[in-house]
Amino acid sequence: MPPPSYGILYNWDGAPHAYGEVPQSLDHFVEKTYTPLENTQVGALFWCVGEHAARWKSDVLELLGDVHGRRYENAYSYLFTENVRQMMERGEDPQQALVDRGHALGRHVYASIRMNDNHFDGKLVKDLPTLHHTELTRMRIEHPEWVLGDRTSEWFALSWNFAVPEVRELRYAHVAEICERYEWDGVELD
Repeated sequence: MPPPSYGILYNWDGAPHAYGEVPQSLDHFVEKTYTPLENTQVGALFWCVGEHAARWKSDVLELLGDVHGRRYENAYSYLFTENVRQMMERGEDPQQALVDRGHALGRHVYASIRMNDNHFDGKLVKDLPTLHHTELTRMRIEHPEWVLGDRTSEWFALSWNFAVPEVRELRYAHVAEICERYEWDGVELD
């Protein structure tokens, strides 16, 4: 069965978490997400649920910001991560609120999962022990043999090596968990 005709698909990386002071209210976050879509031809939102660490209470991934004890490398990382974390600490679930509001507005909402996103600015395997980056995870630090390293260009050196079974298992567990926890209309493996 073919997917519905959505008009325009809007793929968003989650930036509205950083569009407000800490603590951001759940309503502010959802409003900042959907206001730009009002009175447009957008029929479906593809929402990036994260790259390496969870933005929800996960049984599979560590929580965004854990790796450095909630010390951030810049203001954007602080705003984004602390707004996510403080919503969860208040017992709120931004992922669920996002799906619920999209459905209430008559839009389909898809989980967009970046399978091997790399925001480590060309850092190399040798940089892992001292690298300070909010999206870095303990798994990557503890298993440098699971990244591409010198098998690719410098920019992608810290990307996962999908030839490693543990990497495939981790990514599968991430996809399975996000699909099982929320009532998405579908999933995009980006």
